[in-house]
Amino acid sequence: MLLETTSSSNEDGSRVWLRTPPDGVESFVTGTNPLTPLRREIVADSSCAKLLSEALGDHPSGFQVVTADIGWMLSMGSASTLGKSTIVMAPTLANGWGAPEAVEQLRAMVPHVGIYVVAREAAEVARLLPKLAAAGVDEVFCMDSPSDMHAFEETLQARLTAPPPEAEIRLLWKWFRESPERALVMHCVRNGFRLDVWSIRSRVFNACRKTLQNRMSVMGLPSPGILSRCGRVLHAQELERLGVRPTGVVADILGFPSASAMQRARRRLRKALMTRGRQALVFASLLK
Repeated sequence: MLLETTSSSNEDGSRVWLRTPPDGVESFVTGTNPLTPLRREIVADSSCAKLLSEALGDHPSGFQVVTADIGWMLSMGSASTLGKSTIVMAPTLANGWGAPEAVEQLRAMVPHVGIYVVAREAAEVARLLPKLAAAGVDEVFCMDSPSDMHAFEETLQARLTAPPPEAEIRLLWKWFRESPERALVMHCVRNGFRLDVWSIRSRVFNACRKTLQNRMSVMGLPSPGILSRCGRVLHAQELERLGVRPTGVVADILGFPSASAMQRARRRLRKALMTRGRQALVFASLLK
């Protein structure tokens, strides 16, 4: 089954068509609560459908898993319809493409969405990790232990609860298109909603905190920590745009102790960015 939104302006996710690829036989519609501002849907490539079923069970709590042929969508140029989704795939897609190639193509179309790779064991993805990091993967999970399965489901829940700030991330993607550190910059901002973002970056980029800080410093960029804080504020702005109320709920979703603490953090961050050079001003300009 292939996911396709009914129109390019259908941003609330309240009506989604699932249609079969060539030689398929059936189409149907699934609905979500139009009063819910957040889309609770995972789009999984058919290459990992069985693995997800084993990891999440038949009825994962809080979200729906839709199986799609992501490689086919990319080849047909229709992957841009995934702009409101969260995507999961195996190291090798159903059509034989490697995950790094698929992630790279998806990032060019939907730089803001969460993209995760799942494997049965570490050996499946060990050699692919550098390519996946450079392509723009958010996280890689090896489903060889119950703890990994639990962490994967928690990650999906967190991603769906804090949707990405699409407009700002698209702007940053274009701004840093020539930067050798674009993948790291985008990863910091896209995953700023995660309180454990440092440990995630270390796993994805296979580098310690100091190494990642030095990479940013050489390019004249703010530190990964500051960019992650910027990402958290941008996620807060996105939740507010989506109508999540009150402000205290937004603060709680993103790990701030209170609404006032979130507002203070926003002001301090903007002030800090304004004093860190031209590159930092790009991020400061996105904070409202």
